[in-house]
Amino acid sequence: MRPSDLDKDEILMLMGTPELDAGLSQMLDKCTQELCKAVQPRTIYRVLPVEHSEHGVSIGGLALEGKDIALHLTGCEKAVLMAATLSSAVDALIRRAQVTDMTKALMYDAAAGAAIERVCGDIEKEIKTKYVYPYYTARFSAGYGDFPITQQADLIRMLDASRKIGLTVTAAQTLLPLKSVTAVIGLSHEPVKDARRFGCGRSCDECPYKDDCKIRK
Repeated sequence: MRPSDLDKDEILMLMGTPELDAGLSQMLDKCTQELCKAVQPRTIYRVLPVEHSEHGVSIGGLALEGKDIALHLTGCEKAVLMAATLSSAVDALIRRAQVTDMTKALMYDAAAGAAIERVCGDIEKEIKTKYVYPYYTARFSAGYGDFPITQQADLIRMLDASRKIGLTVTAAQTLLPLKSVTAVIGLSHEPVKDARRFGCGRSCDECPYKDDCKIRK
């Protein structure tokens, strides 16, 4: 991964600042370069059948808990279950900086957030090229809305992600490596009715929840 692959405005947004002075901007550029050297992205995904019932929704036989994920997959006949990670080397880089320089740690963390978003975006492009459907939902992850974070382990097991890409989940439902994502994307022949995005880092203009989004506030 190269620094040019990352959106600097997105990194600044994740840092919570609209701009930096010249010195800090140079520091951010250097941190982004170092972060990119540490990144070793690994990804996996499966396309699974979706089943809807009065009890909710399931993918590949796995019942997904919560009304929000069922609503998100309304009208979808298949779904992609995906996972992505940047590697434990990124976690180590951030941890070292947290001991010596919290400004750098913040910059590494924000750049890593932009990097995992880029990796997930690349997976989406691959999926849309390989599995041609008229409509796709946005990514929806455990922990969004009432889709419980406690289902992380189920998603990891269904993907065999521990063995295949080294992604695990702790008893506290934390993904390791930390800069990792699991998500569900719906595939549909009909216009998708719900594309909820909770802190996704994308443009707010097309989001149906932009007016009452807690992230924006």
